Amino acid sequence: MSWLALVYLVALFLAIPLRGQLLAADLVAPLMIWQLWRKREELLEVLLAEGKWLMLAFAWMCLAVATQFVRGTGSLYDFAVFGYMAVIYCFYRIAPLPSRKTCAVTGAALLGLCFLGWVAVKLVPDAPFISRMLYTDAHFLQLSENKLVIRYQFLSGNPNLLGSAYILPVILLLPALEERLIKLTRWRQAFGLTLICLIACLPLFATASKHLVMTFGLLAGTWTLLPLAPQRAMRTLATAAVASCGLLCLITVLFQTYPALQTAPWVDFSKRGNYSVHQEIYAKILFHEGLGGLLLGHTPAELHALYPKYADKDKIRAILEPYGFGNETEQFATFMDPHQEYLNFASFFGVPALLALLAFLFAIARKGLRTQRWNIVLFVLGVLLSFCWDDLGSKRWLWAALGLLSARQQTTDKVIS
Repeated sequence: MSWLALVYLVALFLAIPLRGQLLAADLVAPLMIWQLWRKREELLEVLLAEGKWLMLAFAWMCLAVATQFVRGTGSLYDFAVFGYMAVIYCFYRIAPLPSRKTCAVTGAALLGLCFLGWVAVKLVPDAPFISRMLYTDAHFLQLSENKLVIRYQFLSGNPNLLGSAYILPVILLLPALEERLIKLTRWRQAFGLTLICLIACLPLFATASKHLVMTFGLLAGTWTLLPLAPQRAMRTLATAAVASCGLLCLITVLFQTYPALQTAPWVDFSKRGNYSVHQEIYAKILFHEGLGGLLLGHTPAELHALYPKYADKDKIRAILEPYGFGNETEQFATFMDPHQEYLNFASFFGVPALLALLAFLFAIARKGLRTQRWNIVLFVLGVLLSFCWDDLGSKRWLWAALGLLSARQQTTDKVIS
């Protein structure tokens, strides 16, 4: 099953579409479920040892969905999506990958393909196939010239998808990178390795996706292993850098920033960002629709019905027009996804399910602290930050990454006493 696990990761990163939301990688899912059944005793042992919060979240989701069906408005779609995410996590938690060398070669090959695509875009941007690797933002195109009109998306359908899926090849390369890093004896070598990593991340920067904070967390945390500097100082510096990057990204979500503003300091703290429109509406639905919704969430049909109730068209138009979205005010006032996982998960399954999910993520980070794997700690920090601007919980690569990193913590010999 190790080769199956690797094939799934490759197919996920290449984002080969089949129909609708279905990807070629999803054809592997039945084999993953079969493997989990074969390893059910091992899986149960793992879940009882370290997955109690995840099981609690799943149990509360079951209660929420059952209650919604009793009300006559129940839907299984979102529950099935998160169930699939649980399958992916569990599979990668117990299924080993091939050898470190094989994983490193695969990760390097994926990053190499992505890099070649980015180079091709720079050299021949008007070629028919190459242009599919670019995302043109029709809204930002209406504004004054800005750097976010055209973004790199490789084979994904959106640059933000590439921005989050970038964690997969990086995770495949991490063991080889760690092995190389701890053997460095000169700052010149460290500088060279840093330069290589920066070059490998150029396509990620070209996505202009805030999700880069997750990859940044993985790499910054790995660099704390550098033997040429005090580890405590490196950890402090890496944590501050990732937190600062995330805070900067969060500012662009909450307040009006570039490209709506074209002059320094490129942020107006007195005006709202475009994502805040639907995030505010979902927050109102969550906290103003009674205790039942707060505890057990709402069905998609209920959310569609409630959304317009809290939409102020004049306020929405004032927020959207500086971003070039003014003509879509009606759509934003009718229904939009929250673009924030905290609100998304709580809206569907209730706040207790959300708190259990967060406790599960904090448990992974806590174990990273105990096993001195700072890259896992900072990756979880990046995930928690990214939750602020995307419905990230339904992304397959996130749960594959969490499973892989959780499994990797079991192999360490360094445990803080």
